[in-house]
Amino acid sequence: MTVVVFDTEARGRLAALADALIPAGHGMPSASEAGVAGEWLDAVLTAEPGFAGPLAAVLEHADVADPEGALERIKTTDPGGWGALTTVVAGAYFLNPDIARRVGYPGRRAIPIDADAEPDWAQDGLLDSVKARGPVYRPTP
Repeated sequence: MTVVVFDTEARGRLAALADALIPAGHGMPSASEAGVAGEWLDAVLTAEPGFAGPLAAVLEHADVADPEGALERIKTTDPGGWGALTTVVAGAYFLNPDIARRVGYPGRRAIPIDADAEPDWAQDGLLDSVKARGPVYRPTP
């Protein structure tokens, strides 16, 4: 397996593209201000190293003099690269604990299942009309 190293130039390109995807606004920092091209990129790639190669390929050819134009080109000509870029940027952004706190995301949590409790899908009344209708089927010959 080849290890991909993101040098300062690649991280700068990522920061420019990431800021075009997630600009600062409404009291929230931009992607680069949230560390998307720094420690949180490293955290994403540690969790899922498979993103490193596709992301490196996108960054190698991205013209960050026009980040919005570069994003449009990636989106229309490189669907795999677009998927890698947007997944990594969003993932890195929300891995930042400050961002997660600001949007009220507690992170992944284990929620124990009580085998004796009524299933959650049966508690909200969503299936009441189906139950009231009764069985609908055609008997087999």
